[in-house]
Amino acid sequence: MDDGDKVRRRTLLAGAGVAGLVAAGTGAAGAVQGQPGGELRGQVALVTGAARGIGRATCVALARAGADVVALDIASPKAITLDYPLGSAEELDETVRAVRSLGRRAVAVKADVRDAGRMQDVARQAVREFGRLDIAVANAGITTYAPLDAMSPRQFADVIDVNLIGVANTMRAVIPHLVARKSGSIIVVSSSEGRHGAPRLAHYQAAKWGVIGLVKGVATEVGPAGVRVSGVAPTGVRTPMVLNDATYEWVGGTTVEDLERALRGYNTQPVGLIEPEDVADAIAFLASPRARYVSGTVLDVTAGASTRWNS
Repeated sequence: MDDGDKVRRRTLLAGAGVAGLVAAGTGAAGAVQGQPGGELRGQVALVTGAARGIGRATCVALARAGADVVALDIASPKAITLDYPLGSAEELDETVRAVRSLGRRAVAVKADVRDAGRMQDVARQAVREFGRLDIAVANAGITTYAPLDAMSPRQFADVIDVNLIGVANTMRAVIPHLVARKSGSIIVVSSSEGRHGAPRLAHYQAAKWGVIGLVKGVATEVGPAGVRVSGVAPTGVRTPMVLNDATYEWVGGTTVEDLERALRGYNTQPVGLIEPEDVADAIAFLASPRARYVSGTVLDVTAGASTRWNS
């Protein structure tokens, strides 16, 4: 596949949903074999927040590299009061179909990352059904907008509980299985908002800064057993969490065009929103043998916005 073909395929993947995922491939076997050596072939990945957005794109990217996938999501649009609906059971099933279209095994699991006991059960279920667990991607996240002094305790707690406690619960659930195998990787989705301050996002930023701390600390704990822990920190991504009226209002506008304009002023590359696949590709790299000595770090996927901070 030449560079032009890759660009055309990326365009199809970004805009056409699952139908595009199937049409853009060359059949199940060809899609998997198209990766150099199928570098994740035989491995099993657990991905949270898998119904759509970065989660779905990550499931597909890992499957394309050869991994089987446990796709986990709360799969209940009204489970938390937000300015946008959470992922649905139908969207989660769509993710599973996308993975299977690439010739990989996949299972959908409905679970809330805030429930530590349930996450332990899911990790054990993954090992029972697939025989192993190699990769965990803690992606599930939510956001709302309000000044801290105007924010209800429930609003603050929801974001911290999903974005920070949920990540810790995911890590805690998978660590024993990875350590027992003396290999594997955990990848956490932080945010560029975990790198600096901005108004009306104190709870979100506290959580996203916090998960960077988890990456650093847990990497020291499991590294001697051969397990790697890393993260990604994206700029604005074209997902339902971002594409809604509350976000447009946060940047002082009313439309997605206003958001794109604001992000073009934030990113240093000439782009506004990036695609979920851009983040998923970085996650797939961190999960791969090519990143075998990458641990305890967070990769900024920010279209150059990371030039604006010093860490």
